[in-house]
Amino acid sequence: MGAIWGQNRRENPQGALAFLEDLLIECDAGTGETVLVGGGPASGKTHLQHQVVVRAKELGIVTLAAAGAADERGVDGGVIDQLLASPLLPPSLTGLPAGGDGADTDERIAALCSAIHRLARERAVLVAVDDLHHVDETSARLLLRLQRRAPSAALLLVLNHTDGSYADSPFTSLPHRHVELTPLSVQAIAELVEGEGLPERIHELSAGNPLLVRALVDAHRGSADTGSAYSEAVQRLLHRYGSPLREVATAIAVLDSDVTTEAVAIVAGVDPLEAETSTGRLAEAGLVAGFRFRPPAAAAVVCGLRGPEKVRLHVRAAEVKHARGLSPAEVARHLVAAGEAEADWALPVLVAAAEQVMLGDDIDFATRCLKLAASVSTARWEQQTISQLLAKITWRVNPAAAAPHLRSLREAGSLDSSDRIGLARQSLWLGDRDTFERSFAALEHDVEPLDPRTSAELVLAGYWHYGVSTTTAEPGDPWLHTATSLAAMWRTGGTETTSACAERILQNCRLSDTSLEALATAILALAHDDKADRAEGWCTSLSEEAEYRGAITWKAMLDAIGASLRLRRGDVPGAVDLGTRALGMLDAPNWGVAISYPLATLLIAHTAAGAFKDAAAILRHPLPDAAWGTLGGVRYLRARGHFHLATNRGLAAVSDLQQCRRILHEQDLELPAVLPWQADLAEANLGLGNTAIAVELARQSLAGPVDAYSRGSALRVLALAGDAAARPGLLNRAAEAFKASGDRLELAKTMRTINHLSQRAERAGSLVKAVHVPRQGRSRPAVPRPVARPEPASPSASVLSEAELRVAELAVEGRTNRQIAETLYITVSTVEQHLTRVYRKLGVAGRAALAGEFADAEGGQ
Repeated sequence: MGAIWGQNRRENPQGALAFLEDLLIECDAGTGETVLVGGGPASGKTHLQHQVVVRAKELGIVTLAAAGAADERGVDGGVIDQLLASPLLPPSLTGLPAGGDGADTDERIAALCSAIHRLARERAVLVAVDDLHHVDETSARLLLRLQRRAPSAALLLVLNHTDGSYADSPFTSLPHRHVELTPLSVQAIAELVEGEGLPERIHELSAGNPLLVRALVDAHRGSADTGSAYSEAVQRLLHRYGSPLREVATAIAVLDSDVTTEAVAIVAGVDPLEAETSTGRLAEAGLVAGFRFRPPAAAAVVCGLRGPEKVRLHVRAAEVKHARGLSPAEVARHLVAAGEAEADWALPVLVAAAEQVMLGDDIDFATRCLKLAASVSTARWEQQTISQLLAKITWRVNPAAAAPHLRSLREAGSLDSSDRIGLARQSLWLGDRDTFERSFAALEHDVEPLDPRTSAELVLAGYWHYGVSTTTAEPGDPWLHTATSLAAMWRTGGTETTSACAERILQNCRLSDTSLEALATAILALAHDDKADRAEGWCTSLSEEAEYRGAITWKAMLDAIGASLRLRRGDVPGAVDLGTRALGMLDAPNWGVAISYPLATLLIAHTAAGAFKDAAAILRHPLPDAAWGTLGGVRYLRARGHFHLATNRGLAAVSDLQQCRRILHEQDLELPAVLPWQADLAEANLGLGNTAIAVELARQSLAGPVDAYSRGSALRVLALAGDAAARPGLLNRAAEAFKASGDRLELAKTMRTINHLSQRAERAGSLVKAVHVPRQGRSRPAVPRPVARPEPASPSASVLSEAELRVAELAVEGRTNRQIAETLYITVSTVEQHLTRVYRKLGVAGRAALAGEFADAEGGQ
């Protein structure tokens, strides 16, 4: 092969290895060559040289390997010492001195060169040197002599150098080949790791830089965490670069945006020319694209900063961006990262940044800005402003934490409209009705009129929590007209008018702090008008938006409403699941008075499912005192009353439902569509046997205009309390009313009542017949009878009550008294009393005889 001067090849490390392996084979066959391998830091030169050395040893080639080092450039003959350390070399060669002075040095270099050259004429020899630019002068002279003689022996020199050192290197003036390492391609990465889209993703993260590629490949193979492996690789890469490139890299990563040569130079503390040159080298290494770090690389660089260095760089970045007039949020990001805001301009920038990022729902960063501002503020008005902003921001994710800021707002001497809106909003959540009404009134009398949409939203919020809302706004305003028309839902239930208003509110009110209850009211209005699909669709969409915007408080409330919608359509398990998740999103202090909504829904759902232990667990959740004065608190009381009613605690049920009536009367409220206390009390009194009272209450609830739900409840009570002949018709009318109201849960309950009463009548009639009709052709065990038992005056006198029948059925199934008590959530004593009355009515002596009576009754049907 003829002499070649500087033939250049651009290869990725894998291609370069294949090329060098071919040269090794040629060398083994007797052909000598010199190859200069170039590339930037972490381009894969060292790893490539290691692979070549390993391959040479596999071929049986004598291998002399060494590496230059910056701190050993002054060690005369240091690299020669490394080359001669191979145990495969003959003693005559290893015994030669490495260095010396003057003429002795020239002689010794000549002797070493001759010895190696003679060895290469006998056997193939590889001389591999890494970091050629750090080789000491004496060793470099030996390598140059060997390069001149390589073509005449089986001698292959592989010498690695860094970019920038090639043009001035004396080795380029002699015959050689030059291999410039390029980044790994997607195809090359695909040879290292398999996986759909994985090579492309690794190339995207690393730009083919071998060091970064290997880190990501090793992480994928399970030897390391991907994030930490990549971060460590980036840190090693910067360490290899050293100064000033490392300082430039950290400056670019810290600045992140608005990266210019001048800005980088100032932050890094270097000359602009050095900043430009270093940026170019970072781009070649695959870390920087243009003037921006690849996102994971930027994070890795910043994570490598420690203590004072991190603070210093971020403070410089903030100063540069503030001087260039960038947005407050851009500047504040560096102040927050540094944790310092000592400059005079820093505090107003932090406050402005908080207001700016809140428009994009970045609650966390806004809070951090304000807390840093609060740490450096000294003036009382500054502290008050910061506290007011914190109150507005914190409420979305942590309402309880907003309470101290709320007190600051109340104590403030003067508030602007924004502050009053925030005060009204948070007062509602915490159950402070007086503060809400005063703030709302002040808003309406401000010099600057309140935005009509916000006014309408606050009106509906007042209705949601208290059933009323005081406003002196112009009644002709379309927003106010829509709000008051929608609020009629609380009295009339769902109608075409309320549904139309609900759609307008849902389409025109963006989810916000002030609109939460307005949107909730609109959703319920659709549900009460038998538009369950529309209601649930809107609720789900708004819940997803709240989650996306990071507003936990909004999402928790919307999911609590979603649970009540599932309950209305009869999906009890779904209501329990969603309601439980909603309740768990906030702790009790953060729920405020609104906790009554998920608790009431869960209480009703567990009661409907017969899961009385779970329902009792719900009762152990604390309810704020202020909640009892809200509609949510009344709703909770109603749910608890129905739980007591279902568990045979009629007196407790009546007490809770009477309390509902008292609260509504004290506030002069009649809201039968959502709180039908008359029908509820009627049902409770019916359970206690107070039939006359039950009938009177049911009839009162039907007097005058009445919504479909209240009508259904009252008709069901009248059916159960009245004449048996009229019962089927009344129950069917009740079922139609519940269907019209959109409440599938109550519809299903009514249908079960119809079916149960029909089966009960058939069973009771059969039981009476079984007791009083002579049994012919049947033999049964003799059972002791009471000495004297009064005969029933009529068959109906022997009919068991519903409670007695339920106990008797469970006893026949073989359950113990304790098991019956746990199933029906009553005491063991109550079970014993019911069984005693059952035995007396049916004239049997115990469980065995009772089972026989039921078997006879079933057989006779």
